[in-house]
Amino acid sequence: MTIKLIATDMDGTFLDNHGEYDHARFNKDYAALQQQGVQFVIASGHQALELADFFTDYPDMWMIGGNGAELWHKTTGLDATTFSVAATERILDALAPYPELQVALCGTRTVHVLKNADPDFVANMRDYYYELATCADLYDVTDPVVKFDVICPPTITDQLVYELTPKLADIAVPASGGQGSLDLIQPGMHKGRALKQLGQRLGIQADEMLVFGDGTNDLEMFHYAQTAVAMENAPANVQANATTVTGPNTANGVLEYIEKYVL
Repeated sequence: MTIKLIATDMDGTFLDNHGEYDHARFNKDYAALQQQGVQFVIASGHQALELADFFTDYPDMWMIGGNGAELWHKTTGLDATTFSVAATERILDALAPYPELQVALCGTRTVHVLKNADPDFVANMRDYYYELATCADLYDVTDPVVKFDVICPPTITDQLVYELTPKLADIAVPASGGQGSLDLIQPGMHKGRALKQLGQRLGIQADEMLVFGDGTNDLEMFHYAQTAVAMENAPANVQANATTVTGPNTANGVLEYIEKYVL
């Protein structure tokens, strides 16, 4: 089946370890994909508006943000699903017994963190997200929340996912992006769901899609698309769920695969 849509995760996949990509090489590949009528989609935990700002040179791209809760295109604007106020409060209650956690509430544009949060965490969130605001109490945030970004000691990541999964079963799903970090996303609001929604809009079937990723938050996308490519730097459980493996994010693994098998 001819590939009509390519979707890729950002951090650890399309981007190198410095948050960059080969602009000249991608520009050439992107032009070739457009000539073939292939849609190129970014699917990330980043906010969709931030992704659009990052890729201003490619205004025709679709952006899946918030790990699937957001869908953006210049012609349609932003479509976002957010947690209810009651769900947000319940999640904060569930996180309260873990003082070692650093928590960010992610809206469609602004990310909220505590004023007294760890300075390194705040700096990291400021670099990662579009716009950051501090507050005295996360319960006071009125901005609708798309997802929770949680940083934890790497050694407790798996245990934290194990403990939070039943506690939040009806309101949130822990999705680990790697040891030391996880997102709490809305049930069903994952990248695979957004990819299906986008395919329905564009008239593209799952067997016409090619996806790339390196984390467990990419697995629903892997399971939906016909061809799922894991990065060489992805953990074993992610690679095991992929159709095949490409080179690492530090060596343009995504572009390498596209050039070899699509172009």
